[in-house]
Amino acid sequence: MSDSSLRRRDFLKMLGIGTAIGGMYTVPKVISKTPHGVLVESHEEYGGFAVETMTDREYPYRIKPDVLQPMSEKRTVFSRNVWDPLRQDRPGLTEDLRVINLVEGKGKIPNQTRLDYALMSASWTYAYSRGITYRWDGPFGAVRGESIPDLGPWDPADIDMNWEDASGAVKHAGLFFGASLAGIAELNRLWLYCDHFSPESNDRERSIPVRADGERFQQTEDAWYIPESMNRVVVLAFEEDFYGIANSPGRLASAATGNGYSRMAVTATTLAEFIRALGYRALPAGNGVGLSIPMAIDAGLGELGRMGLLITPKYGPRIRLAKVITDMPLKSDAPIRFGVPEFCEACKLCADDCPSQSISHGPRTWEGTSPSNNPGTYKWYIHPETCFDYNGFSCSNCKRVCPFTKPNNSWLHRMIRKIIETRIVPLNRVMVSLDQASGYGRQLQDTEFWKMGGHKTITGRESM
Repeated sequence: MSDSSLRRRDFLKMLGIGTAIGGMYTVPKVISKTPHGVLVESHEEYGGFAVETMTDREYPYRIKPDVLQPMSEKRTVFSRNVWDPLRQDRPGLTEDLRVINLVEGKGKIPNQTRLDYALMSASWTYAYSRGITYRWDGPFGAVRGESIPDLGPWDPADIDMNWEDASGAVKHAGLFFGASLAGIAELNRLWLYCDHFSPESNDRERSIPVRADGERFQQTEDAWYIPESMNRVVVLAFEEDFYGIANSPGRLASAATGNGYSRMAVTATTLAEFIRALGYRALPAGNGVGLSIPMAIDAGLGELGRMGLLITPKYGPRIRLAKVITDMPLKSDAPIRFGVPEFCEACKLCADDCPSQSISHGPRTWEGTSPSNNPGTYKWYIHPETCFDYNGFSCSNCKRVCPFTKPNNSWLHRMIRKIIETRIVPLNRVMVSLDQASGYGRQLQDTEFWKMGGHKTITGRESM
């Protein structure tokens, strides 16, 4: 093997192992061993947090195998809004906030101005481009007809790579196409929906089953077929703008959300084309097909918090998730722990600041109270109906106030490291109160946002 080949392989391994840093990779610093793996730190990937990488393949959640079943997509609150009679009197059907804020309010209501709505509307553009996004198939280079020959499944050994290298290259491609974080997991089919529900269907109550039938990979009018051989999932996380979320419950928070959804659609679809061009099957999805959060936990992107959202070390809950399911034999990433449930047990800021009271103040349980809760996982169950209905689904207060959202939160870094090392809950609510008293978590007014003028600095940024 030539020296140039060795250098090329070392370079590609650097792309595939460790932490994303400006499109390149560095290896996280190992601090110590733990009962389940190793304790590592990486500012670029984990935002400075100490993270326990669980190399023994344990997962940072508990399930009841005799209770937990694949969830029905028809039971999600988004689907129930279409067919469930109990959802037909929700505020969104009886009041039009666009008319109230833009017509009656003349587009001048603070945090609901025409400028805010314009940003929100534009941000959702690609999220609603259903004709070209999240396709199960498609010719390579479909836009310009730049197809490549069918060469069969790609073998990384062709260019002096192994499957660990190749897995890193796939994640690198996901970051290249626009994701903020990427991880790989073995697909747990418990996280796939057991059926598919389409709001556009003529029969508004009909759903179709999701099945495995040999190697059949197909969407039909009567069923969706996802073969057992498609047993890997690449999970992609997309950072939501810190200052947009800080405007919650104003329209700029919805703009941050919509921008995440649009980037999800573009990146997952593009990454699926990349994998198909390498000769493997790929199924891109946003919220559809299956539950993104447990897939992301399995892929090592974070832990589940009190608010029912994924908490990542680097961005906290300020992310949106997409995924690509594939039969490409990728190497899985290890799940991680960094003290989220222990912290959430004591913090409760998201529940305190939830205007719709959708987040529980109580302990974790094995089942919820909503038809849209899927029992069998030990967690905090939220009330998705009241969450969806508040302020035209334009609220991110829980993300805004979460201490994990705050950049460079040094006291939280120290606290989390202590939690991981001792597995205790040393958090004192006084510390959270002091953090709030410093000004963090307050609502950023839209006038402050728009006067940034392209520069992400505002007076008092340190207290945001």
